[in-house]
Parts: sequence; C-alpha cells; structure tokens
Amino acid sequence: MEKEKISVVIPVYNVEKYLNKSLEHVISQTYTNLEILLIDDGSTDKSGAICDEYAARDPRIRVIHKQNGGSSSARNVGIREAAGAYIGFLDADDWADRTMYETLYKAVSDNNADIAEVMSQDFSESGELLKGPRLNTGKTTFISSEEDFRLLMMHEGDSSFCTKLIRADFCKQFSFSENKLNEDLLLILEMLQKTDGVYSVEEPHYSILIRNGSNQRSGYKAHLYEAVIANSDYAFEVMKERFPSCLLETERFRYVQRLMFLLHIPVSLMTPENACYQKVISEIRDEKDAWKSNPYLTAKEKKNLAILARTPVLSKRVHGLIMKLKRISK
Repeated sequence: MEKEKISVVIPVYNVEKYLNKSLEHVISQTYTNLEILLIDDGSTDKSGAICDEYAARDPRIRVIHKQNGGSSSARNVGIREAAGAYIGFLDADDWADRTMYETLYKAVSDNNADIAEVMSQDFSESGELLKGPRLNTGKTTFISSEEDFRLLMMHEGDSSFCTKLIRADFCKQFSFSENKLNEDLLLILEMLQKTDGVYSVEEPHYSILIRNGSNQRSGYKAHLYEAVIANSDYAFEVMKERFPSCLLETERFRYVQRLMFLLHIPVSLMTPENACYQKVISEIRDEKDAWKSNPYLTAKEKKNLAILARTPVLSKRVHGLIMKLKRISK
C-alpha cells in the first residue's frame, strides 16, 4: 500500500542565498510521496525565480506567487492548498535532514496521532553548531497536552512548527495569526487544547540557521517584545481554562517574559506614555509576593526582578554604563 501524501509548506521571501540548500534537502527526502508547496510571499530578489526553476525540475513542487503578507499569511495559503494527508512546515533558510519526514510519518501514523515532532539544532552561517538538540535518546515518547504545555511554560518544550508533522484534517481546523507575532507559540497553545498530546522523536532532524542580523541576534524591537508580553498573558488564560495544575510553571513563564522585556527595553522607551512598559512594571511591583515565592524562578531572576521593580530606569542606566566600560577596557 502506497504511503500517504505529505504536504510540505514553505514560505519564501527574499532568501535567494539560502533557498537552494533548503530545497535540495526537501527533494532528497527518503520519504518521496511529497507535495511541496512553495509560497512566494512577494519576494523582490531571485527567490521566486528559483522556486519556478525547481518546480520545472520536480513535479512534486507547486509554486504559488502572492503579494507580501508575512510568513503566517503564506503558511495559511499553504494550509488551504494542501492536498496531503499530513502537513509539515519548513523555513526556507533552514534545512531538514534526508530522513526527517520518513521519521515523522512513522511516528504520526504508527500512533494514529494528531502531531509528531523531532528535535532541532541551531547553526551559524559559518556552519558552527550553536545549540544541540534538547534530547537525543533515539526514543519516541508521548507527551500529553498538559505536560507539553508545562514544558513550554518552563522554556523546555518546542513551539516550532518546522519540527512537526500534523494530520491534515486536524491542521485545517486552525490558522496562523496574521496580525500577531510569535505566532507559533499562539497556535501550538490552541492545538494543545484540542488534542491529547504530541509524539516526540528524541533525535535531531531539523537544522535552524541563525542568520547574522536575525531577530535572535539583533537589538530591541518594540513590537516583538510587546508580543512576548501579550502571548504570556494568553498562555496564562489557557492555563486557567485547561491546565490549572500548571499554575506555578505558567507564573514562572509570565515573569521570565516580563524580565526579558525589562532587560531589553531601552531607557528612552521607559516612559509614562509607553503602555506596555507601564503595565509590566506595575505587575512586577504589585505581584512581588508571587514571583518571590515561585519555586521555578532562579535566585538571579528574582534578584533582577527586585532591582528592576525598585529602580528600573536607574538600574538600566547603571548596567549600561558598566557594559560600556567593559567594552572600552577590552
């Protein structure tokens, strides 16, 4: 019996430098019954042409050219167009190893699962391994929705959709938010409320390229950090509604996200007019008893929260001065 078709959705936007490598890894998969949907999201470089060249070479590839609407918009087009029994997502500057979809298909089909995932690892543009896989035991384990939620709240889980394969009829019930950031976390939290859990293959099969100047490496972006706060608020509501046993872990997530916001926001934006900043600093001050007693926050995190709660602007100025002196002394 022929294996079921997998639809692989790949948003493409101005990635001509990386696209060939990514596509070569997809078309070389040991699992061959693929539908590869390249969603050209209004690229202004040669990415669209590269997509068309690959489609001319491989009948499994279909290219959809659209106006720029962002990665979520492109992924949603892919979900609507997907004809496979399962749907996977890739980023066009990353790459999957040759056995990733064979591995994911076995996990999801053998267990009649909604979602299966593999481990990922991070690489620099020079090929240096920056971060290895979270787990590498070779085992396939079932993670209940409640446990997966808990892991996400502890920053130990994986919210990325690029490491996952999802049953199509389940996936098509959802869509990525096109007007909110950190959309992977938002959607996985939605899915966890509708499924029993995730089958996790504890092997690295997906490689993430940490590009120079990417969001992971670049400076403060207000809309990104404000989304961090909004998404932690949503996670807290999900916890109260579906996973109340994860209260302390979710509180920990909420305060860590607020600490990250306060550590990165420039002093120039710590003003009475900045609604998000005022909300965060008020919560840190008003909820002092909660974060001081949380067993999952480290002593260093509690110390930083205490300092920032008392004198946020002064402590940021002093820290900036110390860092500047360190740079000068090198």
